[in-house]
Amino acid sequence: MPSERKLFEDADKICYTDADVLSRLKAVGAHDCDMLFVHTDIMFGIPNRDMKRREYLDALSEVLLSLNVPTLLLPTFTFSFPNHEVYDVRSSKTSMGVLLEHMRKRSEVVYRTLDPLLAVSVIGRGAGAFYDLGRDSLGENSAFDRVHQNGGAKFLIFGGELGESLTYVHHVEKMLDVPYRYDQPFTGRVIDADGREYETTQSIHTACGGVQPCNFYHFEEDLADRGLLRRERLGDSKVICVEEAVVYREVAAKLAQNMSYFLGQPFTEADLRHEYKYGRNGEKVTHC
Repeated sequence: MPSERKLFEDADKICYTDADVLSRLKAVGAHDCDMLFVHTDIMFGIPNRDMKRREYLDALSEVLLSLNVPTLLLPTFTFSFPNHEVYDVRSSKTSMGVLLEHMRKRSEVVYRTLDPLLAVSVIGRGAGAFYDLGRDSLGENSAFDRVHQNGGAKFLIFGGELGESLTYVHHVEKMLDVPYRYDQPFTGRVIDADGREYETTQSIHTACGGVQPCNFYHFEEDLADRGLLRRERLGDSKVICVEEAVVYREVAAKLAQNMSYFLGQPFTEADLRHEYKYGRNGEKVTHC
C-alpha cells in the first residue's frame, strides 16, 4: 500500500499523494485485469520540490506496481532503428517518456522484447507470451497480437489523451489490412540480452505518403459517451482505462462504417503512395 507522501500539486494548489493516485487508478479499474498495458504522460502538476527526480519517478512506479496486476506491459519503443542505430535490448532508451524509461531500468522488468521498432518490457509472470515475436511490429505475432490472443487485458492511459497514446489502434488497422497503410521494412543490427549481435529486418504498418493521420480524440469521447471506458481526473490531467477487447471491437466497427475514421481527412487513390524512407537524411523511394 503506498504511503501518504505528497507527490505533486495541481494548478488549483491541490496536493496529491501516492494513495490519491492509487485511488484514481482503482476507480477506473486498472487493477482488475490479467494484463495491463500502460501508456504514460505524467504532467499531473508540479512535482514535490522536496523529492529528487528519481524519488518522484520511483514513487509513481511503486503506485503502478502496487496494483498487483499479474502482468504489467510497458511500451519501451525506441524509434531509432530506422536511422541505422543498433537496438540493444539491454540499454536502448525508450522514447515513450521519462517514467517508462525509468521503469525499464528497474529490476522488476523480467523481459524486454527483441522487436527493434516497438519493444515492450514485461513485469510479472506473463513474459513467456512475448517470446519469439514475428517480424511485423503491428501484425500477426507482434506484442499487440499476443495481448489480443491472451485475453483479459486492459489499456491504461496514465496521464494524457487516449487519442495521442493508443498505438494499439494501428494493430487493428494492420489486422484488417486497411488500404491507407502499407508494410515498410527496416534492416539493422540487434543485440540480445546475452550480448549477441545480429542483423534482422523488421516491418511496420505505416501510413501511405499522401494520407493525413490524426490524433483521434473523437474516439475517446465516443467510447466515454457510451460507457465503454472509465476515466478520472488526476491533478491537471486524467487517467483512462479501457478493455483491450472493447478497443479491438470498436476500432473494427468504426472502420467498417467509415474507412477514414482515424484519419485527418478522407483519403483518395492518389494518396496511397508507398514511400520507403532510408538513411539519416530521410531519402524517399516511392512505389505506387
